[in-house]
Amino acid sequence: MNNNHESKNGMPDPNAGTKAPVDDGVKSSSKITLATFIGLTFALVAGPYYSTLTATGWNMFLYMGIATIGFALPIALISGEFGTTFPGKGGPELWVKNTLGPKWGFVTSWLIWVAMIPSMLIVGTGFAPTVALLVGKKALIENQMYTLVVILLLVWTMTLLNLKFDMAKINGKFGIWLGFYIPVVMLFVLGLYTFIKFGFNPHSILGTFEPSKLLPKSLTSGSGMYFSGVIFIFLGIEMSSVFITRLKNPSKQYSKGIIVSLIMLAVLSLANSFLIANVIPDGQIQLNNTAQPLQLFAKQLGLPYFLVQIFCLMSIVSVLTNMSTWFVSASKTITQSAINGDFPPAFKFWKTNKFNACPSLLIVQAIAISLLSIAYVVIPGINKVFIIFTNSGTVLYCLAYGLMTIGYMSMRKHNVDQTHPFRVGKKGNGLAYVISVLLLATIVFTLTITFMNNSLLNFVFVIVFTAIFFTVPLIIYKNRKESWKNNPANTKGMNQSN
Repeated sequence: MNNNHESKNGMPDPNAGTKAPVDDGVKSSSKITLATFIGLTFALVAGPYYSTLTATGWNMFLYMGIATIGFALPIALISGEFGTTFPGKGGPELWVKNTLGPKWGFVTSWLIWVAMIPSMLIVGTGFAPTVALLVGKKALIENQMYTLVVILLLVWTMTLLNLKFDMAKINGKFGIWLGFYIPVVMLFVLGLYTFIKFGFNPHSILGTFEPSKLLPKSLTSGSGMYFSGVIFIFLGIEMSSVFITRLKNPSKQYSKGIIVSLIMLAVLSLANSFLIANVIPDGQIQLNNTAQPLQLFAKQLGLPYFLVQIFCLMSIVSVLTNMSTWFVSASKTITQSAINGDFPPAFKFWKTNKFNACPSLLIVQAIAISLLSIAYVVIPGINKVFIIFTNSGTVLYCLAYGLMTIGYMSMRKHNVDQTHPFRVGKKGNGLAYVISVLLLATIVFTLTITFMNNSLLNFVFVIVFTAIFFTVPLIIYKNRKESWKNNPANTKGMNQSN
């Protein structure tokens, strides 16, 4: 993978690896403070996407707690130890490869890439309503044909731009401000003012408060269908491990930084989701419309419509930034696998342009996203399709996390006294096993509650989608040939080493 792999928010990705452990050559000038680390980690996964958390109503506090403690924290801690144990290029792929073997390392690489496809559709789906609101065509928000056309235009435009320009670098310079910080502040300020002025809205998703509403009535209460979307907020938290070698005292600072970052993210997400849920009428949430809260805030406060249009402009910047980064960065895991000889050289997945992007993979991604986007005119209801894609992306990513966790437990079992700049637990494997089991249990809970609360169509689509894309890498790996390693990228590398 590329040494400059970036995340969905334009930050460095751990799949790019780190150059060296803390004690073997990281210059003091490149060290970062704990506060800087917290800011970088927070920016990795934070985003103005609160629709699924908002839709859970009063259950949001319970679900966010489970997602933070049972999912995000274990992943971050495991990734931190993995990142200092195997500091080379590859990230999760390298970690699993070194603990479970090359086959499962390749499967992990594939799953992370494939999970990007439905995730891109989720991001792209949010683009359509912001464009409609920007030009004053509110009726188009629920129009599925319009949504499909916009997604196709967006995907192929971004593909062509990424073939010609370093779009991730261009958008990353200002995207985090226009696409995240300012929109989030707008949501919070207007939401808080609306709440102070009008109080609880009895007709909203929240309605009136009762202590019993904090807990779902049952596992099939309905709000559970959005839980995978809450988990989706934290996907990519493992990327924080890329910064661990730059901390002055990783053994103490990393865990502190992660905990503070996750608390900040959870509090911010809950605050905005709570304020948003208090204005959206019960049963009328538009999961794909990130500007819906601004519309309602502006209406209740009597503010001019151009504020909504400004928010839409910034949301468009956010989408363009995300897609620019993900389009290139997600494919790099496959590029590295191709360089390792896991794909036929004729596919040219190993070949990159001057922006370190693989043209053939960009085209393959665009085709895959385009084919899946047809679901918007086949399955009635944009919310329904949105949830299907959210579930699909989350399940694929959870499978990769599951392999990573099993690999971590294997490493701990066979390397009991291994020392690292960062280690979970000072002695023994007790704490390491606890967080591993906690993560696996949360993944199982996520899948269970998600499918218990969704339709049969959702269940069948996600299961078939997951089964196909989990089986494909196993088939490819089983049928790989030694000659696949004889690609120009490897030949060039061998010539340079000699």
